[in-house]
Amino acid sequence: MRALALSFPSTYEDSPWGFPVFKVGDNKLFAMMTHRDDKCECELTVKVTPEEREIALMLPHVRRASYVGRYGWITARVTDEESLQTALEWMRESYWLRAPVEFRDAVVDTVDDDAR
Repeated sequence: MRALALSFPSTYEDSPWGFPVFKVGDNKLFAMMTHRDDKCECELTVKVTPEEREIALMLPHVRRASYVGRYGWITARVTDEESLQTALEWMRESYWLRAPVEFRDAVVDTVDDDAR
């Protein structure tokens, strides 16, 4: 997840709350990642479209994000390959929603490359 987040243009990692967060451009947060040492899992918090959020919240490993959920953010528990792939797609969407317009094409190109 970290590798994908940092592969987008103008992104960087920060840790203002003691866990990794990923930002784009002028301090625009697009993903937060937490890891529990006692379990082989992590959680990814991202912003998604209202339509995607409605669908995502039907999944048992997804919940409305704490504090920022009212703004369209979700938190997904990543425990296996399937939940990882879904989380990575949501991360791409979150970057696209939060990034300045001039950087959004990078996500479209990445999605196209993955489909090939």
